[in-house]
Amino acid sequence: MELFRIDHEIATSLHGMDDEELRSFAELQEDPASNEQIELYIYTRFFIFKRTSLTEHLEQAILRTEGWIAETAVDNPDRARRCDILDMMSTLMSQHRLILEDVIHALPVIRQLQDQATSLAEIYQRTGNMVHLNEAIRIMEQAIDMVGGYIQPRMLNNLGAMLSRRFERTDSIDDLNRAVDVAGQAVDVTPQDHLDRAAILYNLGNRLRKRFERTGSMDDLNRAVDVASQVVNATSQDHSDRASRLNNLGNWFCVRFERTGSINDLNRAVDVAEQVIDATPQGHRYQAGYLNNLGNWLDDLNRAIDVAGQAVNATPQGHFNRGGYLSNLGNNLSIRFERFGSIDDIGRAVDITSQAVDVTPQGHRYRAGYLNNLGNNLGTRFERTGSIDDLNRAVHVAGQAVDATPQDHPDRAGRLNNFGNRLGTRFERTGSVDDLNRALSSYREGWRCYTASPSIRIPSALQAARILASQKDWEGSSQLLQEAVNLLPTVSPRSLKHTDKQHMLADSAGLASMAAAISLTAGKDVFHALQLLELGRGVIASLLMDMRGDISDLKRKHPSLADEFISLRDELGSPEERLTFPSSGDNVSLWELQAKRRREADQKFSELIMRIRAQPSFDRFLLPPTADELMAAANPDPIIVVNLSSYRCDAFLVERDRIRVLELPSLTLKDVQEWAGNLREPRRAASFDITPLLRWLWDVAARPSLDSLGFREPASDDNYPHVKPSLPIAPIKANYTDTT
Repeated sequence: MELFRIDHEIATSLHGMDDEELRSFAELQEDPASNEQIELYIYTRFFIFKRTSLTEHLEQAILRTEGWIAETAVDNPDRARRCDILDMMSTLMSQHRLILEDVIHALPVIRQLQDQATSLAEIYQRTGNMVHLNEAIRIMEQAIDMVGGYIQPRMLNNLGAMLSRRFERTDSIDDLNRAVDVAGQAVDVTPQDHLDRAAILYNLGNRLRKRFERTGSMDDLNRAVDVASQVVNATSQDHSDRASRLNNLGNWFCVRFERTGSINDLNRAVDVAEQVIDATPQGHRYQAGYLNNLGNWLDDLNRAIDVAGQAVNATPQGHFNRGGYLSNLGNNLSIRFERFGSIDDIGRAVDITSQAVDVTPQGHRYRAGYLNNLGNNLGTRFERTGSIDDLNRAVHVAGQAVDATPQDHPDRAGRLNNFGNRLGTRFERTGSVDDLNRALSSYREGWRCYTASPSIRIPSALQAARILASQKDWEGSSQLLQEAVNLLPTVSPRSLKHTDKQHMLADSAGLASMAAAISLTAGKDVFHALQLLELGRGVIASLLMDMRGDISDLKRKHPSLADEFISLRDELGSPEERLTFPSSGDNVSLWELQAKRRREADQKFSELIMRIRAQPSFDRFLLPPTADELMAAANPDPIIVVNLSSYRCDAFLVERDRIRVLELPSLTLKDVQEWAGNLREPRRAASFDITPLLRWLWDVAARPSLDSLGFREPASDDNYPHVKPSLPIAPIKANYTDTT
């Protein structure tokens, strides 16, 4: 390329283009108006040839160079360089023709190798014998080496499929990486107008899907979306597979929405799903599935219920997907009940999710999820009607959901939490100590489900700690709460929808406040209790702003470590159960891959935090402030941190030389909530007299704290103490819902 005189920025831009963009750019230069444009056209065609080995582009470059030289005066000082360019390209063309002759002579052997490799792959499909698959891959690679630059897309496509099958058996990431690379090469050597281009792009998308499922790589997810878009663009309007390829694109938009929270992706998923429905004739075998997807993605709840009902009606009795469509319809009805309170909706939700369970055979991978949803709906109806039959059935069904979920399944924690909720509700109704003990066991087991997201595990720890506290096991409750608070910084804001984030804010505040109160009741150190409270406060700030201060500092000073931290944190917090695609492995199901991936990510996350803390000034990364740091903040003014919980209320008094606690027996969480309710209610707030509230706060919190600090006289100047309140939000008990 040294012979060419191309502007550096233009050359860099060309190197960053894909093959389609390069061809389009070359076509724009077909009628050049200057020598510079002529050379740019020649260079572009030559560059495409170098990248793809397609001689048609080299031929076009040679023809244009010959014309360029013919128009150049004999005494032009640039004529020699132009002739050198022509000689170089002509030599390359001669070499390729010689290589092509060799390939032509070897074609019988190459075809024989291809047939042999294909036959061995088919034997493997029938027998599962890895010896045949390994030999098929070796022989296909030999055939590709013999072809050299004249490789056909079909050969690369077949090799990619073989490597992908071997990955499914061995879980070798090297095979998967090669499968992706080979599929990409197959796309590169396939002309834009080739009849099989869309299918070859589709195969690349499948390989990227498998790697995304295996590694959670956002790069693979974004590339898969791009490839799925290219597949649709390469598919004609009247093609029989256009609807399924549009549906695949919609699935990818939905997966990326659930990973990133981008509302733009959700809107695009809905738009694509609408196109799929329009392109699918009535009675088509996939019509119900396409309707189900649209119903899942619609924000308009009434329309979502209508579309989900259409999906059920379009699915024959006995169809293996009918249970999933019924379950999704039941979920939507349950959500509408929660919003508007129609008893008919929750009644229908119970009936329809019951049908979903009934039509799903024992051992089916989604049956546990349908049972979980049925238990939620029965529990919701009990809360509205008080029917003990509904509550008993909810307990029974929730227990079945847990029993049907493998020990290492990422969804097990959420289902154990739901089972504990149902048992706890029945204990409150009947006083059965057995139910209380079973609820405690369920919550504890849910907390120990390490393959689940932290945002799913933490509510179980909180509920278990409450039961232990009710039994006066202050030490056990305190230990569990401390572990849960320490897990809070790993919660990923991106993994939470807005409503889930509100629940997490409530739980974080309640968890940290309860942890501090129980720690004091258990007789632990005052500073230890304050540390737990401060750690929880930092997490609340991060959930509100999607960024902790220590992570912001890390991004400024060590951006690569910060990017790795955020990626792993989001990976650990990702909602795995919502992936749209079915399992791709022969022997390893998708949830097992997810569980393995989460264990690996958790190990990497722990090692990364140690590396970060080894950096200068980051030894306290994700840790609460030290006693010295807190006391330094209280110089010159002391700090009062007020903590509220249902167990006790306290004021932590931080001074320049000590940290102590003052119990506030006249301050109760119930009173605070009552005052706050008056302020929140618009009718009362408009005429609310704040004087009684201020007087009450002075009597129960401010005056005792200031008296203890020695501030018994009015201030003579503006040097007032700094009061920093920490008020908990009432925790919300939430259900874990499965979506198919």
